[in-house]
Amino acid sequence: MLSFLLIVAVAVWFGLLYPVARHNLATEMGPLNGPLVVPFILVAAFALMPLVFNVPREDGNAVLEEGLSASNVVTLVLTGLTGLYLVARIAADRRILLVPFSMPYLPFTLMILVNGLSTAWSIVPIYTAYRTVELTIFYLAVILIFDRVDIERRLANLFALFTVVWLVAVTPIILENLASGIVFSSAKHNIIPFLCAAHAFLVIFDARVRHRGPHLLLALVGFVIAGSAASTGALVAAAPGMMVASPHRRLRILGLVLFALIFVVFIVLMLGLSAFPGLLDLLSVVLQKPAVELAGATGRGTFWPLFIEGTKDHLLGSGFSAADRFIQLLVPPADYMEALGPEGMAIQSSHNMLLSAWAGTGLVGLGFCAMVLTSAVQWGQKLDRAGRRLIATCVFFLILNGMTTPGIFQDWNLHVLTFVALLAYARIGALHRAPAGALSPEPAPVFASPRAATVWRAS
Repeated sequence: MLSFLLIVAVAVWFGLLYPVARHNLATEMGPLNGPLVVPFILVAAFALMPLVFNVPREDGNAVLEEGLSASNVVTLVLTGLTGLYLVARIAADRRILLVPFSMPYLPFTLMILVNGLSTAWSIVPIYTAYRTVELTIFYLAVILIFDRVDIERRLANLFALFTVVWLVAVTPIILENLASGIVFSSAKHNIIPFLCAAHAFLVIFDARVRHRGPHLLLALVGFVIAGSAASTGALVAAAPGMMVASPHRRLRILGLVLFALIFVVFIVLMLGLSAFPGLLDLLSVVLQKPAVELAGATGRGTFWPLFIEGTKDHLLGSGFSAADRFIQLLVPPADYMEALGPEGMAIQSSHNMLLSAWAGTGLVGLGFCAMVLTSAVQWGQKLDRAGRRLIATCVFFLILNGMTTPGIFQDWNLHVLTFVALLAYARIGALHRAPAGALSPEPAPVFASPRAATVWRAS
């Protein structure tokens, strides 16, 4: 009975109450135009610090039993410094607290608030509380970087800067693997490909970007060096993305249908690639990956059932981020060891965006997952053709790539940075196209004509 009531409550919230809450909570703000250098340095240092300094854990429970490692302390220090910087900036400009409640940021902002509430029922409350604070701090810092009046001109350069900083950080790893003949994934990083793909799509779709050749080359180099089989496969998102960006309603519907079919095929191949030996061998050669590794989805097929089993009865989840990081607390130790062995104790993520949303905040998490992603595509419909193509394609890429990565619903990472950057691009682009006197647009339905459905309000 309780489960039924929870399901009804979630349905009522997203079906009836959320639209009312959005209407009353949404703020109407101009571009933030905050400082750039300091937040960029802080965000880049936090995002890439684990690549240059990380104390590995052999046991997934070590942080609970032994306390923080040296790299954990550095992470806390960077988070604290960024938080103090934000406090100083907010004292000077309180709009920093209001802009996250503007569309299309609002759904993601509300999701963070729910993440914080999940501390009350988290399996490790202090961990959920910290991860929520960390996500909030760097979410605001990223908005400070990208929410500016000239973001349409600057976005490619900012993406390029983050890519270059990452390449510099992993140069020793790249050189070592290149010496061994490994080119693709010579510094594999599951989160970087989304940044590089968004950079490439921006350059391809928008002819106004200056120095398109060097930008595209840098994005390609970063993608190849960081890429994986899943991220490469996710590039097919460009086809339905461009269709959904069309001004023709029927073509948009066909684009959504095509994406649904691609999603199903993507899942089937991801979990059952061994059933197609010819394709498996071809991908093994092209991607320079062992066929056994590709067939097993890099072990994900082994621990995904464990995550599902451990979280299936938790309709409100087990705490943002904590359920991913400490899944061993939700399943019998014997079953965990039998499924994964001793090395499995170091697993820190479900490596699946939907599983992360479900494990953290349950049905509410899945609802916000759908709301955040669809709102981004809807808001993208307010832009010109290049903008519509960019937002739709990047969201579809994120969904596909998120089937094997934490995505944007586990903690703060470069996926979140790239996604929020795209939200800023959509927000400012929509403001630029607003009628005189209007500050923010109502989101346009995906099926509506981009021109006919441009409805603006000023309240």
